[in-house]
Amino acid sequence: MQRLSRLALCAFALELACGETTGSTSGSTGESTDGGTTTSTGTTDDTPTGTSTTTTTPESSTGTSTGEPLTTGGEPTTLGTTTEAATTSTETTGDTDTTGPPAEPLTRAWWVDGNTLQLRILQQDNRVGLCRGLILEALASGGVDTPAYEPIDQPAEWAVRYVFVHDAPDDCFDPYTWYENEPASAAAATGTITLHDADADGQPETLDLEVTGTYAPSAPWTPAEDLLAAAGVVVEIG
Repeated sequence: MQRLSRLALCAFALELACGETTGSTSGSTGESTDGGTTTSTGTTDDTPTGTSTTTTTPESSTGTSTGEPLTTGGEPTTLGTTTEAATTSTETTGDTDTTGPPAEPLTRAWWVDGNTLQLRILQQDNRVGLCRGLILEALASGGVDTPAYEPIDQPAEWAVRYVFVHDAPDDCFDPYTWYENEPASAAAATGTITLHDADADGQPETLDLEVTGTYAPSAPWTPAEDLLAAAGVVVEIG
């Protein structure tokens, strides 16, 4: 009986020794090879009754890639944002003419009632650098018809007194100072002059003319022959 009691005590002590197991396991923390952080935590609790409870914390991996190429299916892929600058290209082909063709000659006429009644006609021609002029005088006021200009066909009450050119076109349109630019007078002239819609005093509203003068060589700018032509020139009061 005593022997059986000892065996029972030994068996009970052995069962207690084997059943009391208490452990705790903590995982490891390390860095992944791709620059991220991996954390693994595991806890196992054993109770004296032999029941095991395990709590596992999932791995957490954090990684940041900026502008680094990744390979997916053999093709490089770049994560991130790419901004491409827009390029504007302007091509210029050929030459550009900013000046354009010279302006056509500009013609003006004045009715000047002085010692003799005159019609003074001036034309600015920047194309050739000349100012052209022609002056008619009324015969009734003592006008003189220059013999070299008699071939010009003009109204009978008028005479052609002067046909000239000078090389100051920028100073062309002063009907009172034309002679100050040292004009060259035509040696001869031919053509026609027509006056339109004259009033009771003989003053026309407009005039047309086409007169060619020939010049003796007197200066480098003097033309051998020059045409003064215009139509519908309004007659101003000088």
